[in-house]
Amino acid sequence: MPSWMIGVDTGGTFTDMIAVETETHETKIAKVPSAPADPSLAVMAALEELIAQDIAPADIVFIAHGTTVATNALLEGKGAPTGLIITRGFRAVYEARGTSQPSGANLIDPFYVKPPMLVPQRHTEEITGRINAKGEIITALDEGEARRAVQRLKAKGIASIAVCFLFSFLNNAHERRVAEIIAEEAPDMRVSLSSQVLPVVREYVRLSTTVVDAYVGPAVESYIRRLVERLRVRGIATPQLFMMQSNGGLVRMQAGARFASQLLLSGPAAGLIAAAELGNVTGYPNVVAFDMGGTSTDIGVVTDGYAGEASGGVLAGQDIGVPMLKIRTLGAGGGTIAWLDRDGLLKVGPHSAGAAPGPAAYGRGGNRPTVTDANVVLGALGGASLAGGLLLDRAAAERAMLSIAEPLGLDLVTTAEGIIRIINNKMAVDLRLGLQERGQDPRRFALIAFGGAGGLHACDVARMVGLPRVLVPMRPGLACATGLLQTAVRHQYLRSCLRRLGTVSVDEVNALLAGLYTHAAFDAEAEGFAATALRLVPKAEMRYLHQGYQLAVPCPYPLEDGQRATLKHAFDEIHRRTYGNAAETEDAEIVTLRLDAEIEVPRLRLAPLGVTPPSPRGLGTGDDDRTRHLWNHATHRFEPARVIDRGALAPTDHLDGPAIITQYDATTVLPAGQHLTVDRYGTLIIETGAPGA
Repeated sequence: MPSWMIGVDTGGTFTDMIAVETETHETKIAKVPSAPADPSLAVMAALEELIAQDIAPADIVFIAHGTTVATNALLEGKGAPTGLIITRGFRAVYEARGTSQPSGANLIDPFYVKPPMLVPQRHTEEITGRINAKGEIITALDEGEARRAVQRLKAKGIASIAVCFLFSFLNNAHERRVAEIIAEEAPDMRVSLSSQVLPVVREYVRLSTTVVDAYVGPAVESYIRRLVERLRVRGIATPQLFMMQSNGGLVRMQAGARFASQLLLSGPAAGLIAAAELGNVTGYPNVVAFDMGGTSTDIGVVTDGYAGEASGGVLAGQDIGVPMLKIRTLGAGGGTIAWLDRDGLLKVGPHSAGAAPGPAAYGRGGNRPTVTDANVVLGALGGASLAGGLLLDRAAAERAMLSIAEPLGLDLVTTAEGIIRIINNKMAVDLRLGLQERGQDPRRFALIAFGGAGGLHACDVARMVGLPRVLVPMRPGLACATGLLQTAVRHQYLRSCLRRLGTVSVDEVNALLAGLYTHAAFDAEAEGFAATALRLVPKAEMRYLHQGYQLAVPCPYPLEDGQRATLKHAFDEIHRRTYGNAAETEDAEIVTLRLDAEIEVPRLRLAPLGVTPPSPRGLGTGDDDRTRHLWNHATHRFEPARVIDRGALAPTDHLDGPAIITQYDATTVLPAGQHLTVDRYGTLIIETGAPGA
């Protein structure tokens, strides 16, 4: 009986699904328009397409899902009405926003507006009760005050409450009692406790993360519950239902519903996993993932096969402290809208036409010019170039373009070229910054282009930045869905422990780590795994004294007195690799103990294709080649470009630009002067000829 693994990624424009049979590695794909109002409808529509391809629901044994539900709720400001309960006297902590200040392009934006608070002051309640820095209760919790606060929030229509008390990561007794009171006074209210969401030091980040969890939690819980119910009704009985987390690992859907803040980079993380896997198998361990979809572009750096991880980040102006892969996200996608600002200048993004109505060229009611419309006008897209054989409406794209071309006094082509140049420059800037933050030379890296729009822009962007080559995977439009099948179940358990390495008691460290091990075993059993399946890696997040950041170092367990020097040396080395220097003579401080837990699940392995002789059709030399007039951004004129079906290209084929390679899920533009070969995995390897590379 066949057994199918399914990866499904919900994007702003399309929902992608890939199914792989575990024994034969037979692959089936589906791509359908997303349904922003209820993304589960698009997931089920894609599933029906696969079922129609002779996949029985009972034969589906594994599903991994990357979703933008949490991300979109935060980005679009459509989370639940949220309340905040905090320690008395500290209501200003959230409003002060730590060290929040403009950065990047916002520094020169005269219209910059500080990101709004997810919980306004009128929905913030202070409660008497205090725990000190040793975890000792020095003022009892005023339960009557807490009960009245919950009643007031309930009367205001609050649907979700974040609870964050001082030093609750050391002693969560007050937070647990408030949760019990909320359950008594408002049984339907969702509750996020900081001691569960992020039990670490630094009050503001812990508070902000807990608020985000409470804000997006109801939407995430509702979505996952609805999706699981629809899967069960359709006959999919497997217990192996997973969500992708921001850290690049999977979590059971039910657990993901409880910790919504872990899913904020669910979709982009899968793309970075796929890029790292492709780079490793094709011999390019240093790559930059370039995921350009319909609404956004996600950029991540993989060095020596390792996708960089951070202990937190910022999304939609909100500080988030959960572990996540280092991904830069910007509002640059095929549906990104071009518009005229109050200063009269042409701007592109960050707003998107999304899946509905989508770009004007989709013919679904959109009338504002987008990046996709500009690509249609410039010849990069045309005919049945998009998923499902979508016929693009060139006339509609031109009409939309006129709405900004006429006020600017420009013709359609010049306007379209301006849109593409602006969006390419935006992406090139972020790509450079992603490499600079890691201290990396772009000449050592390849750009892996995926997403529905990645191949349209990758070669030009790579050349601008100085990357010598671009890799386009076999199914670029389904790379994130593929990445969902190339990772493991992953959890991280944290416990802050501010202690100097030179004087800390190893017994105390071992006791705290033992608690994390127990927690990991409990969760594994709750998720249906044997504790023996766990692969556990203890780490210590450390810093030099007075630093405001820390780095994670593998930590022996149990730790012995004689291993302090080994731990310190390991920290010095990782600090030197990361920042170029180290302070070997200074003591270090343990900030947080961490336990990384992984459990292997069915995983997709990339396999080489059969090598065939070069195909004349693949080379684009046949008499029946189609051609299209493609705009050359270097010469500023249209040139005839061959239009080649990706399926006609085989390993060892090669091709000189200009050319347009089309396939079901994406289009790749090979500019004039660049050269393409096909490797044994079917990957397009494009030499960009970047200056200095």
